[in-house]
Amino acid sequence: MNNTTHTVLLLAGGDSAERDVSLSSSRGIAKALREAGHRVLVCDPARPHIAPTEYDDAIFGETKVGAEPPVIDIDIAAAHAGFVKLLLGVEAFKVDVVFMGLHGGAGENGIIQAVLEYLGMPFTGSSATACAHAMDKQRAKILVEAAGVPVPPGLHFEASALAAGTLEQQVREFVGLPAVVKPNSQGSSVGLTIVDKFSDLDQAARLALSCDKSVLIERYIEGRELTQAILEEGPDTPVLEIRPKGGLYDYFHKYQSGNTEYLVPAPVEPAVARAVLESSKRAFAALGLSVYSRIDFRLDPNGRHYMLEANTLPGMTPTSLVPKACAAVGMSYVELCDWIVRKSLARFRP
Repeated sequence: MNNTTHTVLLLAGGDSAERDVSLSSSRGIAKALREAGHRVLVCDPARPHIAPTEYDDAIFGETKVGAEPPVIDIDIAAAHAGFVKLLLGVEAFKVDVVFMGLHGGAGENGIIQAVLEYLGMPFTGSSATACAHAMDKQRAKILVEAAGVPVPPGLHFEASALAAGTLEQQVREFVGLPAVVKPNSQGSSVGLTIVDKFSDLDQAARLALSCDKSVLIERYIEGRELTQAILEEGPDTPVLEIRPKGGLYDYFHKYQSGNTEYLVPAPVEPAVARAVLESSKRAFAALGLSVYSRIDFRLDPNGRHYMLEANTLPGMTPTSLVPKACAAVGMSYVELCDWIVRKSLARFRP
């Protein structure tokens, strides 16, 4: 690792449904960056009254990822205003780079990245525009499909389509059953339902709309769950297979220990692994992503893969999927976190 050290402002928590996941990731990131020699200050955008601090318990406390997403009970507008004010004064802490430890919401859809770009503050990961493209699943599908990446057939709609009573007809015509009904701009499977009866379609759509203003309905691809980590100009990592025990790879199976098996490298034919890696690189380029990301796929029984989504801020606990993939090529968790900082800083240098 490079001997140059930096002061890192780590953003953790936030006000999205993935808040607990962010706190869990960020606790590991903070420890790893300190092991790499960096000074780390932690800040929660949802609690801007707590100044950036090296006393981690002020931010992390006893937080752990529960079986369901947390209920966010804060004055979001006031928190946003307070966080921007905090950023305006952060120069006093001599911060070199902001590490985006957030997941979902304003931390992953490009809003906070846009504020940081406006303030001229270097940050980890992709640009505001790229984050916005990736978080909008429908927009991402259009961009990557144009680049030759296979995606499931689907349709995108807002609440008006549900009110008009035309949803079932459109799903029958363009998607079919079984179908995946999910919020267009959410992560961690929040608000997602697998529908195999048209009579359940409206209820699934209402659940998704309770989490977002628009919904994506895609054909459910029977088969296996794969994911590919991409490190920009870094080593190629192996594709990883995810095998939930007893059901859908939902929020519970993602974050409750012992409920999912992870195989790295995935036991797939070499040609399949090469094709998934190539599609991941195409998606990374088509969305304009930078530094690192994780691209999720389904693999059908005939060996055809379909991209589901791109994650610009994937989970980063020591046992998360990207660290698992990197460990398979000899990059430790500490080395990965340090690499993200250095690669991201290089993106902002002239």
